[in-house]
Amino acid sequence: MSSSKFCLNIVGDTPSSNRLFDAIASHCVPVIISDEIELPYEDILDYSELCIFVPASDAMKKGFLLNLLKCIKRRQMDQDVGKTKGCRKAF
Repeated sequence: MSSSKFCLNIVGDTPSSNRLFDAIASHCVPVIISDEIELPYEDILDYSELCIFVPASDAMKKGFLLNLLKCIKRRQMDQDVGKTKGCRKAF
């Protein structure tokens, strides 16, 4: 995970699975695949700046997710990773 640029966080992430925490701790950008999800510390963290949100219906389309992630500019990805580093203390 530590060498990954993106880490998938799919529906079913529970406190015992810790995928979001693991992604942030590993400095990779969480890709949250869900139509509705409650995230920890939503009152203090702006997840739209830390994560990429993908509706489940889009993620199921052949090639959609890969094409989406390929289109993300290196500069934006570096900014997102920097933001995940800044919020690690909350987790």
